[in-house]
Amino acid sequence: MGSREYTAMYFDVDSIQEHLIKSIFDTPLRSVVDFGILKPHYNEPMHYPNEVNLYEPNVPDSRGSEPATGGKWAENPGVIKREVEVHLPCGQFNIWRPLYDRKTPISSRLNRFLPHGQGAATQEPDEEDWDSRISYSSADDEYYMNGIPLPFIKNWNHGMLSKINVFRKVEHDWLMTYIAPIETRRPGMASALLWRFNYAESRRVIKKFHAVLGMSVFAESASAQWYIRPLTQLKFSRIPNRLLTAEEAAAFAEIPETDEERPRDTSAFEARERILEKYRGQILMYRANSDQYNSYIAHTVPSLAADLTRYVEGEYGFELGVSFVPASEGEDKWQRVQIARQSLRHPVGGRTNSPGAMSRCGLDFRIKLGSSTTMDPV
Repeated sequence: MGSREYTAMYFDVDSIQEHLIKSIFDTPLRSVVDFGILKPHYNEPMHYPNEVNLYEPNVPDSRGSEPATGGKWAENPGVIKREVEVHLPCGQFNIWRPLYDRKTPISSRLNRFLPHGQGAATQEPDEEDWDSRISYSSADDEYYMNGIPLPFIKNWNHGMLSKINVFRKVEHDWLMTYIAPIETRRPGMASALLWRFNYAESRRVIKKFHAVLGMSVFAESASAQWYIRPLTQLKFSRIPNRLLTAEEAAAFAEIPETDEERPRDTSAFEARERILEKYRGQILMYRANSDQYNSYIAHTVPSLAADLTRYVEGEYGFELGVSFVPASEGEDKWQRVQIARQSLRHPVGGRTNSPGAMSRCGLDFRIKLGSSTTMDPV
């Protein structure tokens, strides 16, 4: 079992019923710099390696020669002209972590700190050329930026802006891991996570935003509700969850076969495109086969990135949050709702240069930035 680091928060008796209906994300903020109930958690950055030398370029001299042993130049000692390209971040992840676009090179001196070398994620032929991509693999408990492991974010909670009553569960007997609300006997206790993406310092606005928001529920009364807020607005918008019908699920080859009869569309690709367009801006889920422990099981479509562009297009940044609603009946109610569920048999393992490696990540945030623009961030 993973460590249970959390900040407990309870509601008085009179507000319990209201909270069960109304999520903490449904309460408007007082200002765009107000965090409401979800206060930021500051995690000390690692001192070595850190954000600075991760993107510090190797500096050759103007002749292309390398310094000789002892730090002296092999010939013509004296003033050596060097050109240094300074790689500035394109934004901030949460508050204190810099975001770099995928064109920014990594210093080769950090190869030994990155698993299996620094190879960035292999881009699939039909994949969008995303400027900024943050992925999380629960099996590795590792964050990746543009397919490169982040040495300065070492576990799930270091990559959060804020968290309340949530932990990472590792099932060594079932070889599964996921993020879930903590076990509690107190009704009305909030469980939530929050991330922030801010691209103000790049002076560019968001053109596209797609996200894989892996989610699993094992009771009809359980749910995980996602919310999103542009940094210029005070209210979060709820991102709808859509449970596909058997006929609709038949158009998605990545959905495993179930006992439920699903007519196969002869033009599955066209049907899939129609469904994606119809439910654009929603998180698509499907009903899976029940088992001896769960009569109801639903998962998000594997590795399918929801198009959430309409919520943040033209904005310089946003916050994305998830609120957990445990089941109201049965044993282990807290365990009935999970995100980033992943098999321990299929970690990324740092091998991001192998095809399909990043598709194993249960959380995957992909941002395409537009052209430079003049803006006044708040």
